[in-house]
Amino acid sequence: MQEEVKKHTKKIYKTMTNKEHTLGEKSKEIIIEIFIIVFAVTLSIWLHSWSEHRHQQEEVAVFLGNLKNDLQNDIKNIDIEKKGYQKSNKGYEKILALTTLQLDSIYKSKNVVDFPIYSHGQIMNIGNYEGFKSSGKIGYIEDEKLKQKILNYYQIYVPAVNEVNKIYNDFLFKCFDKMIENADKPEEKMYADPKFKKTIQFLIKIGNNNLRVYDKNTKPEAYELIKEIDKELQK
Repeated sequence: MQEEVKKHTKKIYKTMTNKEHTLGEKSKEIIIEIFIIVFAVTLSIWLHSWSEHRHQQEEVAVFLGNLKNDLQNDIKNIDIEKKGYQKSNKGYEKILALTTLQLDSIYKSKNVVDFPIYSHGQIMNIGNYEGFKSSGKIGYIEDEKLKQKILNYYQIYVPAVNEVNKIYNDFLFKCFDKMIENADKPEEKMYADPKFKKTIQFLIKIGNNNLRVYDKNTKPEAYELIKEIDKELQK
């Protein structure tokens, strides 16, 4: 493009210095050359912008495809976590239902009470989102509705899952602390202790709350976001 501009600029210069042409002829030739230069530059800019836009949308398509896979994995992980919460809660409910006589009988027969342990860690996939966002490419997504859904999911719903899991884990470790504090006492007395029972009751409540967060908030949003991504990829 630079060579073309130089070539037509030289033509303009030659036309201006050509003594054989009249002023009218010179003006006409100069206007034509200027038009050619402007057209060439405009076309070059448009082609560059078009190419860049196409490349950006290709990056968006790859990102959305990867994001869809992440969301599908999120849903699978949520279902696994739900089963963990449900199984743990059933175990805690069995402990709460044990009477003092039943506890004495269990330990006299050399058996033990099974205390469920299910620590909930990082389950949401955020690598693709964080990488695309940190590179400043979120703005490449032209569908404003889709863009907002993505931002809401990763800035509201994903942190909510991590937060409720953290609260649950913190309370689970409080149960461990009580076990350690009562390590010098028979376990049957610890399980019969009203304070320990109350701690387990709160653990069940937190687990049920987390299940509601999964079912009512995060999981539906993940499904909805997958639908929006499919629409965009089919365009």
